[in-house]
Amino acid sequence: MSVDVEIYMNNLVKFFKQNPRDLLNLVPKEKEEEFYIKIKEVAYTNHEKGEDAPLTQKQLIDICRVLNGKSLEYKGASEEKILNEEFLDDRVFIKFKNEYFCLN
Repeated sequence: MSVDVEIYMNNLVKFFKQNPRDLLNLVPKEKEEEFYIKIKEVAYTNHEKGEDAPLTQKQLIDICRVLNGKSLEYKGASEEKILNEEFLDDRVFIKFKNEYFCLN
């Protein structure tokens, strides 16, 4: 068991408990536990590979897409191009459920 992963998970759960609307922007309430389980699995995988335990933006998005019943295939250049142009190519704004949210 990795201490880094446990600290990351504790901080993540604490954040979402204090900011429940942010969690609901990502996944439905009934999938909250599954969300944490998947994040923990990926964090352990990252740690085992010698990488930082915290998930990358893409890893987090992929988990959210799966839990929301979306394909892992990305729409292509059009949506990403809009995001890149409007938000200075930092790609911290992601569209879910017809709204944009910030991963920052």
